[in-house]
Amino acid sequence: MALTIAIDLGTTNLKVGLVNEKGDILSVVSHPLHKYSSEPGAAEHNPDELTNLLSGMCGQLLQNVDKNQIGYIVSSTYQFGMMMLDEQRKPITHITLLTDIRSQEVFSEFMTAFADVDIYQKTGCPLIVQYVLPRLFYFANQKPTIFKRAKYFSDSKSFLFEWLTGEWVSDMSTAASTQLLNMNSFQWDEELLSRLHLSSDQFPRVEDGTTYMAPLKKQLCAAWGLKENVKALLGLSGLQQGVGIINLGTTAMLRVPGDQPALDQNENKRIQAYALKKGFFLNGGALNNAALPLDWLQKTLFNVHVQSEDLHKITNEPPLFSLPYLTGERDSKTGPYASGVFFGIRRDHTPIDFTRSVLEGVAYSMRYLYDALKENNLQVKEIRMGGGGVNIKAWPQIFADVLGVSVIISAANEVALVGSTMLTLTAAGVFKDLNEASEKMLKGGKRIEPDKNAVAVHDKRYAFFKKLREILGPLYREHAELRF
Repeated sequence: MALTIAIDLGTTNLKVGLVNEKGDILSVVSHPLHKYSSEPGAAEHNPDELTNLLSGMCGQLLQNVDKNQIGYIVSSTYQFGMMMLDEQRKPITHITLLTDIRSQEVFSEFMTAFADVDIYQKTGCPLIVQYVLPRLFYFANQKPTIFKRAKYFSDSKSFLFEWLTGEWVSDMSTAASTQLLNMNSFQWDEELLSRLHLSSDQFPRVEDGTTYMAPLKKQLCAAWGLKENVKALLGLSGLQQGVGIINLGTTAMLRVPGDQPALDQNENKRIQAYALKKGFFLNGGALNNAALPLDWLQKTLFNVHVQSEDLHKITNEPPLFSLPYLTGERDSKTGPYASGVFFGIRRDHTPIDFTRSVLEGVAYSMRYLYDALKENNLQVKEIRMGGGGVNIKAWPQIFADVLGVSVIISAANEVALVGSTMLTLTAAGVFKDLNEASEKMLKGGKRIEPDKNAVAVHDKRYAFFKKLREILGPLYREHAELRF
């Protein structure tokens, strides 16, 4: 039975797991990642630290393991990563994270410079600050010396895959999340790049991440004691049409697979349409702020125990609302300049009230995306939820009540590792398709039903939350311009 090394590179943690063909996670090594912030708004990872850490973690994972059983290695990585490279493709910057908001400083100028181009129709990406395109615009205008030194530009996936295999390749969904991939041609958009005096040959080759494999470097095989025929899959996660997937971690995302891109007809452009491969798209949206504002709340204001039973209770008093947007958000109307707000504070509000308001604020923000899918005729028959946030007992129930839909929690603690392994074994021919892989590898999970009374309460409160969010939209932008 072949074993797979599954890598999950997140913004907060790096995880490496060993997964078998039954979907069992035999062992996991996890390590927190240091975030660098060289200036206000910056959020980056050091690429050398990542590879040194990953090398050691893989060595640790493979201790006391029959290394002849290792057949594959696969990675999943965060989106919005951008790193500039010199002529030898060596890093001259760190890798930006989605929480890097420096491009907010020049976003108005960016909008003006690209006003004659329908970027959303070209790429499926709304006009928000986190994408690579506005980040490149920021560096071209604010850091011209560094920008002119850059010969090539990489993302977290292509950087990691090149380190593993020597091939400079990115998967289609990672490329699509840059706002630079044309979703009709599935190639880098030369018109958008030319606005920055760049060309497609400065970016990694784009391949189908569900099938593309390359041999693991010989020196890594030797360092980890592996046979030399270990294959690395470019990688994605296994998905099924009609099934909504929510990943709840530092950030959160809601995706629904389909055979066509779904573009939001609303002027706010809430839906992002990413090409997974030709003829298969991930439609949905994502939140910059999920566990991130909760972590901030605990470290800065109140160290509330997140498993407190009191977090399950809905107060009868006028509720405390949280717009937990510490790092902006991803819709084009409110998101680029959004910041955090507590609304309705009263003298009798407790740390529990503040904590629950953040949990609810994230769920209300996800409903904003969920409603966008329904309004654009994307039907979701069920929601499957994974990520570290599901371990906060009150949170999945809050999501079920706010969305008014059943939520299924995977039995696997590390869904990303199992999902990547499913894809790898399907690409390798162990399973004929992802449906068979799901049957063999996914364990039954917990089903959480919405509470009818709570649904009625949240429907009313969400309507107020939505109104509050939209009223604050122009004020967010005015506030962001109050610089000195």
